Amino acid sequence: MGFRHKNFEVIDIKYIYRASNKAGQTVEGLIEAADKKAVLGALRSKSLYLLSLREANPKTAMEITFGSAKIPKRALAIFCTQFASILKSGVPLIQALAILDEQMENKKLKKIVQSVYDDLQRGKGLSDAFSMHEKALPTIMIKMIEAGELSGTLDLSLERLALQFEKEHNMAKKIKSAMMYPTIVCVIALLVVVFMLVFVVPKFMGFFESSDAELPGITKFMLSLSDAFTNGWMYILAGLILIIIGFRFYKSTPNGRLRLDTLKLKAPVIRKSMIRILSARFCRTLATLTSTGITLTQSLRIASKVVSNKLAENKLLDIEESIKQGKSLHVSIVAANIFPSMLMHMTKIGEESGTLDQMLEKAAEYFEDEADTAITKLTTMLQPILLIIVAVIVVAIMLSVLLPIFSIYSSI
Repeated sequence: MGFRHKNFEVIDIKYIYRASNKAGQTVEGLIEAADKKAVLGALRSKSLYLLSLREANPKTAMEITFGSAKIPKRALAIFCTQFASILKSGVPLIQALAILDEQMENKKLKKIVQSVYDDLQRGKGLSDAFSMHEKALPTIMIKMIEAGELSGTLDLSLERLALQFEKEHNMAKKIKSAMMYPTIVCVIALLVVVFMLVFVVPKFMGFFESSDAELPGITKFMLSLSDAFTNGWMYILAGLILIIIGFRFYKSTPNGRLRLDTLKLKAPVIRKSMIRILSARFCRTLATLTSTGITLTQSLRIASKVVSNKLAENKLLDIEESIKQGKSLHVSIVAANIFPSMLMHMTKIGEESGTLDQMLEKAAEYFEDEADTAITKLTTMLQPILLIIVAVIVVAIMLSVLLPIFSIYSSI
């Protein structure tokens, strides 16, 4: 069995090792440590003798995980549910993975299951085998499997993971569904504007140019815009591509991501929805982790990587440090000044009653309902606003054509 950490701390350097045990068997595994000396000490404490050691560099991780794209939450929820059910029926671990391999529909997840199966056959631990695929699997899944394996409650950990992934999938689906109508309206509006500028406005250009009448400012602007779309569309397209590339690059930088994520949580229109979604995700993740015995500080470190918001990630790390200094969770949450006050009250009750994980689950359900309501209100508000914007643009184009016509005919 490969070496497994018991502290669940997220450490920067990861090493892949080969070692032999007292029986002379060769085992392999993934270990996180500050340096190579720490690896040697950890292996010796397990009566393992190091044979080879190398860093799990990005290239190795990418090759092992069959690409860096994340697996859909729905597929992970189904996998965890099936895995838990098979284990509960008393099927041995290796045989359970063989059964799952036959049932997997997601190709990426199927390859991971096959790889984990092979690693178990070679003597690795389950959590070590899954850790080799951290580029494709969520951090919470790897840590929960590790916790379940060490505590002997792997089936329970998998059931909680299935619920976590199902909730995240449903939330994402609601958000996508809510944004579908605004997206369609924006696309149609853009197509209408481009059609009118390219095909409608140019038909009047020769007529306007042949007249001696002074054209209104709106007409001059529309004619210039029409000329740009008709004759300079390649430059416009190139400019849009450069803007998209520049935005993606800026978003990938630490400072850019922090600024954009901060804007999401402070923008007036979407602020309430984003905070409720963030709070629901945080509470659900923290409840899932703490319920399986992972310490609060370690759970906060993992949750910081799950919330998908750089500002929130920094705040959660601050909360972790505050708790290490002896402060309570609810006091630390108030100091972070990012979550609703309701979360502070619920965590306070949970800490005082010793039912923190249960209160966090209730908080997650509350914020999920709040997020649904906020998203519905947001889309309801956006619909008339978008329609008004489209109407204003179309009217502006029509006026740019009709005003000079009326001016010309009135001067005859």
